[in-house]
Amino acid sequence: MDKMEIQEKIVTILARHASVNRSALTPNKDLKLDLGLDSLDVAEIVYEMEETFGISIPDESAVRIQKISDMVDFVHEKMAESSQDGLSVQER
Repeated sequence: MDKMEIQEKIVTILARHASVNRSALTPNKDLKLDLGLDSLDVAEIVYEMEETFGISIPDESAVRIQKISDMVDFVHEKMAESSQDGLSVQER
């Protein structure tokens, strides 16, 4: 899965949680400052990303995710690691 496909799925997830137009969900948007998400929103989004992409996002990694681009990069890296390790990442 390439970064554009990952971003599209993440934007879909964010659109359910953020009170902004989907077209405003660009890679440089800050989850808290620009989208007005609180820590509970972010926790729910992280959980949904784990379910959608079949990955695990440790708390220490979730704290470092500030922007949409951070989310895309993190998921892309996790999926690349899994495929290199010979693990199957299940997309849901």
